[in-house]
Amino acid sequence: MKTSNVKLSPFAHIQISTSVRKHHIFKYFYTMDMKRFLSLFVFCLFATTIATAYCKKKKKHHFKLVTAYSKNIPQNEQSNPPMEGHFFVVKWKSNSTPQTFFWRGEGGWLTCKIESATESEKDGSGTYTGNNISIANISKGDLLLLTPLTGGRFPIPDEIPESARNTLFYKVGNSNWLAYPVNNIDKK
Repeated sequence: MKTSNVKLSPFAHIQISTSVRKHHIFKYFYTMDMKRFLSLFVFCLFATTIATAYCKKKKKHHFKLVTAYSKNIPQNEQSNPPMEGHFFVVKWKSNSTPQTFFWRGEGGWLTCKIESATESEKDGSGTYTGNNISIANISKGDLLLLTPLTGGRFPIPDEIPESARNTLFYKVGNSNWLAYPVNNIDKK
């Protein structure tokens, strides 16, 4: 057998063992820790999903709906312009004041009269009466009575979807139209 006169560097054994070690480490992570890696990956995916769901921004409304009801209004109690028959009592939660409210119900796009609300104690029916209030005087914590009025000629803004029904729309400051869907309306 012929031997070559190739001289190996004094570090040849280190280079060989390093390459073997690299291969060994890769094989170790690939085979033995694949289960750990997959479980860690699934855990991270699950944690990310939970964090995303938790941090999703809830729609912030400037008021809380206390009650919504409808009732027939006798002719002698009608106002000018006439009331539509729906009433919404809201508790104002914002430091800024509302600019306007509109009701988008089955009867079209109706402006709402804004009054301070007090519960009617005379009949115990859970209805409210309104008292005049200036919009500039509305503050956080006020109880408001919103009454849609018929007879106005207010065009529906372009940003309001045609399909929107049973929704209170309002503006605060220079905001766009904000929507508050009303799901349950009691009959009184």
